[in-house]
Amino acid sequence: MTKEKMLFTADIGNTTITIVVYREDEPLFLARINSDRRKTSDQYAYDLKQLLEAKKCGTEGFTGAVLSSVVPELSPVLKATIKDLLGTEALMVDLGVKTKLDIKCVNRGELGADLVAGAVSAKVKYPLPCLIWDLGTATKISVLDENGAYLGCTISAGIKMCIEHLGSGTSLLNPIEIKAYNKPFGNVTFDSIASGTIVGTAVMLEGLSERIMQSLGYESMCIVITGGLAPIIANSVEKYQPIYDKSLINDGLKLIYEYNQGGIKNE
Repeated sequence: MTKEKMLFTADIGNTTITIVVYREDEPLFLARINSDRRKTSDQYAYDLKQLLEAKKCGTEGFTGAVLSSVVPELSPVLKATIKDLLGTEALMVDLGVKTKLDIKCVNRGELGADLVAGAVSAKVKYPLPCLIWDLGTATKISVLDENGAYLGCTISAGIKMCIEHLGSGTSLLNPIEIKAYNKPFGNVTFDSIASGTIVGTAVMLEGLSERIMQSLGYESMCIVITGGLAPIIANSVEKYQPIYDKSLINDGLKLIYEYNQGGIKNE
């Protein structure tokens, strides 16, 4: 009997680690655990073992793993965790791996591995040209042209960061719960902060996207929205109809893993 291929993928972010496990080409589940720079490899192994068992997946049968990370101090920790727990070496997305993505950035090394993986995925899954709205610790827009080349991105503070800094820097504006919201202004403090941060982020994304299209001479672009806060922001968007893809980055990690099975080289 042929052994089914199991692939572990993880996108290590500043706030959460997004995990998708694939059996052959099918995703079994998507889950998030908190990023914690203080945890050891053994502690992460315990967390992941509990998660995999809860998802009825277990730790046996993994034939590969691939990671993207924007937290350098966690990269070796998670690699060691995967080796010890799953018995396989994890491929880390960096400049040394094949991505089939034409990156036009001046310094390719500055581009986050999560943005690379998301672009690799969008290039395959969606019409081009394309914008990727990534809503996480930071709010980002990646720009792909009609040939799938990565032209660049915008980066701004994420919603949670804005709300937390607003609360810590003022005496009377306390942090609020982040939830779906679409009023353009408020007459109580909660509504006022929500309109400024949640609706404000949606309007910023719309405005920046319009300017990007104008600067490139495109009448329209496919817009994909991903990240932990994507559903909340999508509810506040009026000008466009972004496609919500919760596993965009992990799907890109899977593709990158497959591209590198014949050997690792820079492309």
